[in-house]
Amino acid sequence: MKLKRVLSLGLAAVTACSMLAVTGCGNQSADEDDNTFSWWIYMTDGNGTYYDKYEDNPAVEWLNQQYWDVENGTIGTAENGTSLKFTFQAPIAGSEQDNFNTMLSTGDYTDIMDLSAATDNAQTMVNEGILMDLTDYVEKYCPNYVALLDANPDIKALVTTTDEDGKTHYYQLACIKDGNDVPWGGYVYRRDWVVKYAEPTEYVWDWDSDYVKENGHPAVTPLDAAVASGNMEGWKVNEVTEFTSSEGEDPNNDYTDNVIFPSGKTDPYTISDWEWMFEAFKKAIDERGFTDNPDAYCTTVYYPGFTATGDLVSSFGGGNGMWSKDADQNVYFDGTTDNFKTYLECLNHWNEEGWLDTRFETRASDMFFQINQTGTAQGMVGMWYSYMSSIGDTIRVTCANAEDQQDAYVMGCSQPINDVYGTDAQKFNTPDGFYQGSRISGKIGISTAAEDKSEDALAALFTMFNWLYTEDGARTRTFGLSAEQLASADIENNLYEENGLNGAYTVSQDEDGKTQYVMTFDTSGDIGGALRFMRLAVGIEMTGSGPNLDYTIDKGQSKVITDGLEQYALYVNSAAVTDYNAQFTDEQNETYGDIYTSVYDYMSQHTPDLIKNGLDGWDTYVEGLNDLGVDEVTEIYQSVVDELFGK
Repeated sequence: MKLKRVLSLGLAAVTACSMLAVTGCGNQSADEDDNTFSWWIYMTDGNGTYYDKYEDNPAVEWLNQQYWDVENGTIGTAENGTSLKFTFQAPIAGSEQDNFNTMLSTGDYTDIMDLSAATDNAQTMVNEGILMDLTDYVEKYCPNYVALLDANPDIKALVTTTDEDGKTHYYQLACIKDGNDVPWGGYVYRRDWVVKYAEPTEYVWDWDSDYVKENGHPAVTPLDAAVASGNMEGWKVNEVTEFTSSEGEDPNNDYTDNVIFPSGKTDPYTISDWEWMFEAFKKAIDERGFTDNPDAYCTTVYYPGFTATGDLVSSFGGGNGMWSKDADQNVYFDGTTDNFKTYLECLNHWNEEGWLDTRFETRASDMFFQINQTGTAQGMVGMWYSYMSSIGDTIRVTCANAEDQQDAYVMGCSQPINDVYGTDAQKFNTPDGFYQGSRISGKIGISTAAEDKSEDALAALFTMFNWLYTEDGARTRTFGLSAEQLASADIENNLYEENGLNGAYTVSQDEDGKTQYVMTFDTSGDIGGALRFMRLAVGIEMTGSGPNLDYTIDKGQSKVITDGLEQYALYVNSAAVTDYNAQFTDEQNETYGDIYTSVYDYMSQHTPDLIKNGLDGWDTYVEGLNDLGVDEVTEIYQSVVDELFGK
């Protein structure tokens, strides 16, 4: 059969046919079309600067020159492998959804589809004859994918379907991140104010003590409670009596100080650490004459009184303020729990101490990561949620205070561990809900158009997919071509050579002895996408972010940015349930939408009052939420989770 390249033109699609040659021969079928697969991708890279067709991406050129050894499930040679070629349909920017819908409505499918524009789930598309059931091919040719899903049951439940007999069906292939989603921002704070205005505490946590090693914290916290009780087990005398800092020639890379927080760590770790900083921030604000300025404060909170993704909320026993789940896959509504009440008690205390933004509920036009940009830019705020670009010495050029213009310094920090408020149930729990992307970064399906391909061609295709779930495949997809890969292929559009690059990365070891991949190009610019086939939404995406990875990625970022990213990746967003929304029926989705809107509006109206005026009205607040039908949505989520996990 002849391949069709569909070029998007507004709402319409125009088809043009062309016979495409295939590189190499090997065990390839005499019919070159049989080994050529068309692929609908959501978008291309390069913006017309580096190439017009995705086939001219140098990593795709390399991919199109490989042979696939089906017997051994990896890259082969011309003697033992099958050559494949991929062509691409990339819609014009802004027309992606229309282009995808047009393809489905005409039945003129590409062989492979990025499912990011699909409005139906993969199972429905299989039932409608749009996609193939991939189960037999995945089980036979993709053992790496099967093993990856088996090791990550939460992800497996979202990308596979289990029938009534307990058999797992694979209707799609997912691109899965190997660690936490790399954050674009988080909590930041004025480190320079900590150095100048914070008083070193007499005692700090003793992380070398047997008690702290066993329990993760001293016997009594916070420090004033420990001193009052006379039980100092797990505490030690603080050897630091005065804070100093040095920024060197390049502050963003050379900055050092000797700050030790009450938790005994060099980064803020607990609620006590935060409140200790707030005392310092208050001194700095007062000394600068900002006290009466409503844009000057120690910290703030999103205008509804919480962030629905969790963040600080999850520090008080877990949950995100809305619908959440625990480690046992039990769904609950967090906004009426003792955990959420404890969160509000904490913020009420901050408000009474004069640490909290007095106008937070009026800043409804500000996104949670852009609250009071005037105040933060002018150096009037101690801690806020922001982009990574706020970290380091960037803020100096916009600070209002002359001293801050010389030495203001911003660092990132993680969500804190609660060691102060509530009962033991709310203390010393790992935060589990915050703004963090899903580990599923994309999905593809194989359309029924590919049913015309030979079994040999399909076997080679799934062997290629299997390779993308290996370490070598993941590196190639995530970083680009190595020097060896680049030298092994005949690349016509050699952007590597044009940019003076002998490969996308080098390999070394970091200071902790971990494997370190050092990028050779700016991954944030257009060239970053143009050097790798990142638009192929299948395989493993290496993030370099998270506590359990045995490697790191050096993207050429400053040390203060790298340290901030490490802080943001300390914890995993396990409480979120929004990934399950795609499993809702139309009726469930409508019910969820109506109740969610009512609940969020209610909380946005009443939560700020509890923060500012105390929790005497808590019981009435809970009754009001229950009357809105929160349990009905909980039951919907639980039914979906139970079905996915076979409970």
